[in-house]
Amino acid sequence: MGSVKDLKVYEQPFENSMGRGTFTFSDRYSVFDWGEMPDKIKNKGATLAMMAAFNFEELEKIGIRNHCLGLVDGYGLTKRFSVFSEGFSSIMDVKLANVYHPIQRRISPDVTVYDYSFYEANAGQINNYLLPLEIIIRGGLPKGSSVFKRIAKAKQITDSIERENALNVIYTELGIDHEPQVGEMLPKPIVGYTTKLEAGDRILTESEAYKISGLYENDFNQIKNKALEVNEFVSGQAKKSGFDHYDGKIEMGWNNGLVIVDVAGTLDEDRFMKRGRQVSKEILRQFYIEHQPEWNKACEEAKKTGKGWQERCKIKPIKLSLELVDTVSQMYQAGCNQYTGRKVFGDVPDLETVMDKLDKIVE
Repeated sequence: MGSVKDLKVYEQPFENSMGRGTFTFSDRYSVFDWGEMPDKIKNKGATLAMMAAFNFEELEKIGIRNHCLGLVDGYGLTKRFSVFSEGFSSIMDVKLANVYHPIQRRISPDVTVYDYSFYEANAGQINNYLLPLEIIIRGGLPKGSSVFKRIAKAKQITDSIERENALNVIYTELGIDHEPQVGEMLPKPIVGYTTKLEAGDRILTESEAYKISGLYENDFNQIKNKALEVNEFVSGQAKKSGFDHYDGKIEMGWNNGLVIVDVAGTLDEDRFMKRGRQVSKEILRQFYIEHQPEWNKACEEAKKTGKGWQERCKIKPIKLSLELVDTVSQMYQAGCNQYTGRKVFGDVPDLETVMDKLDKIVE
């Protein structure tokens, strides 16, 4: 199904009824939309499944619909996180929606565009489907935030008036009147959109997101409030468990109303920090940015050619050291323990000890 999890379908989804299947979260990981990387992170998949199931169960209690039915134990039984006592599971039982892929059109050897005419022609008439959007919620700007790339690009504009206007657009979106610093928290969380079903995540304006959403305008307008409700819960749980929650992304489906799908509030989808240190997949992104920057740049160029760009990318990612792989694995497990307030993974050190070790490895 994807670079980090596998889908098994037991009941096909239809227009007016959700299907059923399982997500098996692997120990694979992906950065920069590459897909499967050269290394695997032990028990990473189980941490994502456990954290997501915990969040979905709590979100359901406050009236937020989602597609999670529970975790699958060693006997094939589905259980809620709160009563799951077998240690951990990497398999989540989920309800399924239909996925309608935009048509990919190659207009030159290096440029691909995507046709969303199906969504536009049938807006408001489709039911039980995955919105072709990723919804981004920013509460702050940690190292690695795409906002800093946008600011750097705006600063390259040669015309001073155009440059100032471009920067002011970004600052206005963030609700600030100055150039932000790394680690700065925003006055209030903001919601943005990127594409979901393209070769890379393309930033969308709100009007562009609405145009390809397949929704009536009133229904599309509910997305922002729903995303902020999810973010409020995750940020509150993070604070309660000793983290700062900087940003996250979620996906939604539509089934006679919005439904949160995929996962939410995990160390892959969100960026958590503890005492100024990243506790998320961002650790791995930053490693490659600092130790193999030429690969990151090659990825950005190759994405312009559309799906399958990884095969056309001229540079491949390097492997990680065994020490780094092992310590990142401990970070995921200790982070899950601390966030959920439960010793899901019983044989790992506490998070502070793990982060101290990780600092020494990546410095």
